[in-house]
Amino acid sequence: MLVTTLCILYFAKVPDGLHTRGSYVPSQEEVCEAYLGVPLTGDGFSLILTADPGDFSGTPEAHHIIANLRHRTTKPRSESVCGGLYFGSLMGQDALVVTTGIGPTAAGLCVQELLTACGSSVTEMIYFGTSGWSPQLGGVLNPPNCSEANPGRKITRVGDVCISPVSVNWVCKKSTWSLQAEGFPNQCFRPEEVAGPNATALYGECLFATDNLDANLALADSLIAAARSSRGRAATPLRNGVVLAQEERYWGLMAEGTGRDYPAVRGDDLPQVWDYGTCAEVDGQFFFTGAPWEVKARDYAAQAIATALGYGAPGSGARNALGPDQVIAVSAMEGVGVAEALEKYHRLDSTPRRIPYTNVRTLSNWIHHPVGKTKEDGVWSIYQEVPEDYVNGYAYAIATGSVTILSLFQRRCLARREIEGMAAADPRQQRLLASQLLRHGMGGLALWARRGGDGAEAGVGSGDGAAGAEGAEAAWAALGGRRGGGAGGGGGRDRDGGADARRCEFRVDYS
Repeated sequence: MLVTTLCILYFAKVPDGLHTRGSYVPSQEEVCEAYLGVPLTGDGFSLILTADPGDFSGTPEAHHIIANLRHRTTKPRSESVCGGLYFGSLMGQDALVVTTGIGPTAAGLCVQELLTACGSSVTEMIYFGTSGWSPQLGGVLNPPNCSEANPGRKITRVGDVCISPVSVNWVCKKSTWSLQAEGFPNQCFRPEEVAGPNATALYGECLFATDNLDANLALADSLIAAARSSRGRAATPLRNGVVLAQEERYWGLMAEGTGRDYPAVRGDDLPQVWDYGTCAEVDGQFFFTGAPWEVKARDYAAQAIATALGYGAPGSGARNALGPDQVIAVSAMEGVGVAEALEKYHRLDSTPRRIPYTNVRTLSNWIHHPVGKTKEDGVWSIYQEVPEDYVNGYAYAIATGSVTILSLFQRRCLARREIEGMAAADPRQQRLLASQLLRHGMGGLALWARRGGDGAEAGVGSGDGAAGAEGAEAAWAALGGRRGGGAGGGGGRDRDGGADARRCEFRVDYS
């Protein structure tokens, strides 16, 4: 029944709610309501996606977000290809939290189902999950310069957060065993290939960096601002003793092996938030560990970031060339599956509008062991293996990523009252702000404000351009955009401390 309804809706192209040949064609909103089993408000909802229901690490990646979801309705798992769907209110904002299942295929199929049923109601998509990372910005080893390890500058730590809409498929390569293993057993070499992710004629789309980019970056910026705010930092838990001991062991062995000094691993340090200019998701269903593969992953990350942001390629001679010594590779699986499903949805004539999307990935482990250089022949090898902790590291990474997303919803919750006050004080701004809230929710309002408040885009005519610019500046500040003011500190209550602000509080239990 669902498939029949959706086919009618998307391919017959009959206007919503019309009768044709005696049959009633439901509106897109009605199709979505039937799919979710709940009535919708008309403002749309945020879509938050995770992969692991707890099968791998023991902790569901959506655990903390679902725990803060009020008035929750659950869709039976037997009615969806997804692993779990939970609809409710997240600090006063409608949200659908979905477990897609592990892997790019499961994630892509799940997203395709969600967009077919509810695409017109989705205001934004955030994919969140744990991942393996490069140990430091620019890598520990960066061939062909293998005389020594890179200086011990910015290291990555368990719980660090990467916010980026960019992803690339790590397994999109044409190569031979001889090319891939040419430097073995030396850990400081770059596996070679005949063709990489850009060869779409060989294996289809593999690099996802430009679709709906402005909207994607606006959503990413909102998350980055919320995560870096004093309120977001205050809500972030510290690492427990087990995680800290694992980090101390890893970086202690790395320092012994490389002879480099690395920043001290302190228990009172909060995780770092890395943005799309320095990190990108490099995906594949291959849980690799090894410095040569990490080098190649950074090659792909640099290529993807450069494609998105317009940087030059390494060796191009461009002044803004971006190389693997300037980025972090984030090894995951699902991003390319989600991005491809969304990109194909955006190409359909029946798609009403494009949906902002970004990934939030947190560090649960590193993608190579500590390395060292042998005195006899000067070859880099594994100095000592450090077993990965798939329980404690993942639990902390899930907590920090959850705080990142919940902090965004908290900021919007608190900003809503301020924006409503602005609208009440100026009828011109009221029309503009109300239009964006109704069309796209708080996420759409952020994109409109980031673009400067074009009155024509808001659907109210170009004559309100001046009011739009003023309203956009104020709204962007209230939402914590980079042009505006910073966030307040402390808990979830607003400056009035009223009961209304209690709905803007959230809780993440981690110890």
